[in-house]
Amino acid sequence: MVLIGDMSSIFTVGWILGFTTLLVTKKHIKAKRSRNIIYIGFSMTLHLVCVVILLIYILMHKDTDWKSSFTIFTRILCMYLCVLMDATLTTLWNWKISSVLSQLRTFDRVTKFSNPSKGKKFRIICPIVVIVTFLYSVITAYFTYSVESRIQIFRGLLYFIISYVVNMQIIIFVCFVYLIRERFQHICYMLTFSKEDKLIVSDRSNEHFTLQQIWWLHCSLVNATETINSVYAVQLLLWVLTMSINMLSRIYTLNVHKLSDYGKIREMMLVISCIWNLLLITSICHTTAYQANRVGELLFSPSSSASMKRVFLQENLEAAAYFQLRKVHFFTAPSIIRVDLPLLLSIFSTLTTYLVILA
Repeated sequence: MVLIGDMSSIFTVGWILGFTTLLVTKKHIKAKRSRNIIYIGFSMTLHLVCVVILLIYILMHKDTDWKSSFTIFTRILCMYLCVLMDATLTTLWNWKISSVLSQLRTFDRVTKFSNPSKGKKFRIICPIVVIVTFLYSVITAYFTYSVESRIQIFRGLLYFIISYVVNMQIIIFVCFVYLIRERFQHICYMLTFSKEDKLIVSDRSNEHFTLQQIWWLHCSLVNATETINSVYAVQLLLWVLTMSINMLSRIYTLNVHKLSDYGKIREMMLVISCIWNLLLITSICHTTAYQANRVGELLFSPSSSASMKRVFLQENLEAAAYFQLRKVHFFTAPSIIRVDLPLLLSIFSTLTTYLVILA
């Protein structure tokens, strides 16, 4: 199993950048409620001052048309709200994140499953992800510096900080959800029946599990999923809206305005970044929900061993009803947008229609 400690490099970068108070230990996460919160408050204030200075500077220039000013204002404001809300809510609801990790540790103890080699791989992959994201943001900032004619260093630095922070916040969310997804997937691996109508962990341990125990394990993971969703519901809404607005507005800029070569590269890099972030968010939410809902399908599909045993089903109708009725999905606030593959397809469909209109 991958543990939260295997992803410590990502959280360390987040703490250094000042957008999270979450500190990772080997199997848990904690937040210091004194100097770290003051540090985050100072960091968010500094971000706000930089954003306000940039917005005032843009709006004061007469050579900028109102459409461009409004677009830039909206993009910058949305990005800052993403940074601010994530830093605030993950700090405020740190106890919820701690409870999720406690439920995952309980799952690991009960199933007695471990995979040290996978944890070692993640301890290598996570620093690589941090470095690649950093370099991508640096390159974007360089092209911004080369394109802008006024306050070049300030704009380049602000682009780097905001884009890197938002990208890392999304990666932290993906890390939390991946931990849950891996354990749902492990339950699916566990579902093979022995002759005694008991569930066993095939080729992994000698532990035997009854249907009620599988039910309990699944329920604990569903509770953990709903808890982490409640922490990130607002951020999910902001991320989806911000990435969509950025993507569409920059594609519009590429098609309508005459840009230099560096300007085109900068806009294309930002479009690719938005698409990648949307793909990350929707894919991890979709696959986690798929693995969670697949457990009930494996247990009670018409061709399964459980469904063919009438007595077995009659004694466990309540469990069967639970697996049929309690489906896992990720929602944004206020629980009206479901984050899954159809959402991503609808966004790309809108993008395609938009490109056709522009053409």
